[in-house]
Amino acid sequence: MKQTFGRRDCLFLAVLFAFGIVLTVGIYCFSENGSAITVTVDGQLYGTYTLSESREIPIELDGGISNVIVIEDGAAYMKDADCPDKLCMRQGAISRDGQTIVCLPHKLVVEVIGGEKEAYDSISG
Repeated sequence: MKQTFGRRDCLFLAVLFAFGIVLTVGIYCFSENGSAITVTVDGQLYGTYTLSESREIPIELDGGISNVIVIEDGAAYMKDADCPDKLCMRQGAISRDGQTIVCLPHKLVVEVIGGEKEAYDSISG
């Protein structure tokens, strides 16, 4: 039995692709720029750092520096890591509320926090 790729398949893929683009643009346009990052290692808070101040943050594990996070131009990225795959370095810069960089071998998570959202959803009187 021969299977063919028909018009319905093309239409389905086009709708799926368009939905993905709309979703991506919507998430990007409606997310707020963050004001700080939190760094956690193995579930424990390592530190909180503002995105408005340029700096390098060395992460020290087991007596040595395992990762280096850089904050510049309101964004944070992983500059260096001694993990085998270095996937955390390929995740790019993050600056929007809720974005993360994860280094699984070191159990390290960098998360942007503090968007410009209102403190209250509604006020009742």
